[in-house]
Amino acid sequence: MEPRDLSGGLPAEREDIRRHEPDVPFWADNLLFAVHDPALGAAMWLHLGTVPNDWSMWHEMNYALLPGDEGVLSMWSYHRTPPERRPAGSNLELRCLEPFRRWHVTFDGYGLFTPLAEVQEGVARLGATRRWVVDLEIEGVTPLWDYHTSVSATTGRGTMHGQGWAREHYEQMYWARGTVQFGTDVLPFDGYGWRDHSQGPRGSGEGAPWGGHVTAGNVYPSGRGWGASRFWAPDGTITLEGGWVCDEQGTLHHAEVVEAAQLTDLVYAGEELPFALKWPGGTLELSITTERSLWLSMGGGLPVGKNLDGTGLMFTPTWGRSEWDGEVGRTYIERSNPLNAMPGELRYGQ
Repeated sequence: MEPRDLSGGLPAEREDIRRHEPDVPFWADNLLFAVHDPALGAAMWLHLGTVPNDWSMWHEMNYALLPGDEGVLSMWSYHRTPPERRPAGSNLELRCLEPFRRWHVTFDGYGLFTPLAEVQEGVARLGATRRWVVDLEIEGVTPLWDYHTSVSATTGRGTMHGQGWAREHYEQMYWARGTVQFGTDVLPFDGYGWRDHSQGPRGSGEGAPWGGHVTAGNVYPSGRGWGASRFWAPDGTITLEGGWVCDEQGTLHHAEVVEAAQLTDLVYAGEELPFALKWPGGTLELSITTERSLWLSMGGGLPVGKNLDGTGLMFTPTWGRSEWDGEVGRTYIERSNPLNAMPGELRYGQ
């Protein structure tokens, strides 16, 4: 059997980072690997990107939810990475072994330890650090889902070029296998994950202002999958929206987002989040059951913990499960919203 085409119609060079300094102000590359091993009970959110106003410097933000609900590890750094090591920061390295299909993710360092009870009380305080090592082989399952292609389909809305956080963006679900070390314990890791790659101006003040968002991806043992994204401005106007469904043959279908659960409260686990998609091949109505959630304050650059000061703008990567016609799959979902200044009912612009 021929292997699946996982490119999503994109050229292989889209997997690479920018190798020469761009002539676009505030231009940035950003890559994310979010992984979860349900049996181990550990999840990680590993983000690496160039600093928008200093393209040669790389900024990494790494977070781990430890087994047993023990707490969170977090680590940030800014590093002027030599060209031959990019994309990499001081501790995190991302290596594309085969475009759209295989990556190698490594991290070697220490993370600030914050007990879960303190996360739920407020922003993390400086304290003890803990050894943290990651070595994961990534194998793509679903084809890439590209936002430009999505919004140009009849099922999409808004524009990627009109966003204030990037001009190019795609996503993919994958399996992740290898080892992790938390403290002195070296543990086997066998899970799943979501990755994305964004390029373009970030933080320039141009483009649609950030109000909130929800984006989710799901993968099933059969190779099926689905996902949905919705972004809105502070007044509730939806600026970007689209969805996708991957069938058992590996074909990706663009889908209309009928329902996508917003962030309305900070709940660590046990939420039921409704989603609904419609595409020419049918409809999909289901619920995501959340199992673990990471609480990050969007004020001050995503520090760990609950922060409801001001608008209360929070960002919550979450991992869980969903069921599609009896098949249980694994889910990554991230949401943001100003919990003290909710936009009300979302609406489409003119």
